Amino acid sequence: MQMPRGPIATIDAETQCLTLINLYEVEPTNQADLARLLSEITDSAIRKEPGFLSVSVHSSVDGTKVVNYAQWASKEHFEAFMKKPETRELLQRFSALAKSVSPALYRVNSVHADR
Repeated sequence: MQMPRGPIATIDAETQCLTLINLYEVEPTNQADLARLLSEITDSAIRKEPGFLSVSVHSSVDGTKVVNYAQWASKEHFEAFMKKPETRELLQRFSALAKSVSPALYRVNSVHADR
């Protein structure tokens, strides 16, 4: 499922947003299901949360990984989202399709592009 077009995710070292990069290791038979679930739940619920900016879902070519690249306006917005009981429920649904989950919070230090 492709999310409706709207604001495009921007990776910019000047923007003071928080980035969550979540790496899910999956069996190849679960990769498409996890990518679809991440997209559907982001579209139906997460994108409505205060401070949400964007999510990009990536699937590895070898079928063994899914990466969720999420941007939030601030660490406070992200932490408030994570404290909600319904968020824990969503995370359990994602984790059920994965062998392992490795989330981490990041800041963008630099971007290099050929424009």
